[in-house]
Amino acid sequence: MYKKDLGLGIGAIGLGGTSLAYFLNIPKAPGFFPRIVSSIIMALGVVITIRAWKKLKTSVVSEASTSSENVSYKAVALIVGYLVVYYFAFQYIGYVLPTFLLITATSATLKYTKWKILVPTALCVSVALYCAFTMLFNLRFPGVF
Repeated sequence: MYKKDLGLGIGAIGLGGTSLAYFLNIPKAPGFFPRIVSSIIMALGVVITIRAWKKLKTSVVSEASTSSENVSYKAVALIVGYLVVYYFAFQYIGYVLPTFLLITATSATLKYTKWKILVPTALCVSVALYCAFTMLFNLRFPGVF
């Protein structure tokens, strides 16, 4: 498990460094946000790498625990299917409704069934992201709504 975290951390550092190097060539105003995001990815990669390295040194990981740990391939296939449907629904319906349905369906597939929390959270996240993209970033989405 910790070897995977170590690889993830190193990969995040590489991804953040590569994207930061690319975005340094963009003028300051349009490149500010991508530079910040790249720096955050690198910083989180460093944190993940350090934590995984410390845990890897202090504990011995047994071979039995590194096998597939309750991976439900059916759930993974369902979520991939949800993303494909979301892609096409996003093009024709818009943003808010497909995003709400994606969050709800994914959570239900992962067996999170506290509906009193799930439905308002999914609604708030989809509406808040829509407002952020349209009002803050001035993006227009395709679709009916």
